[in-house]
Amino acid sequence: MKVIIEVIPHGKQRYNTCGDWLFQEDDLYIWVSETGDWRMNYLIADHELKEAMLCKHVGVDQKQVDDYDKAHPEAGGDCFSDNLDAPYARYHNDALASEWQTARLLDVDWAEYTRRIEELTLLYAVKI
Repeated sequence: MKVIIEVIPHGKQRYNTCGDWLFQEDDLYIWVSETGDWRMNYLIADHELKEAMLCKHVGVDQKQVDDYDKAHPEAGGDCFSDNLDAPYARYHNDALASEWQTARLLDVDWAEYTRRIEELTLLYAVKI
């Protein structure tokens, strides 16, 4: 399996999300919205990689994740209690715990990181 990670302008995402993953045949594609900080881009990519692989491991498929995310634009925030009914909730939260720890190790201020992601998603929502 190949894992392909691309940092892209936020408006090029499949929907209003800062991180997206998609399995196509045996390859995993991950798209990360450009935040302006390589560390923040890495945090999003690492989160998506962990979440995708955990979902693959337990059989949560792409369609389940995409259908839920598109129906719940609020999903995927930085709060561990968000969207517990999502088919991938546990795996998102596990990836989020690791993301928070890695942010601390990279000296990324979590509040600033959250603010930057919120700015991107708000700009996208205004364009629609």
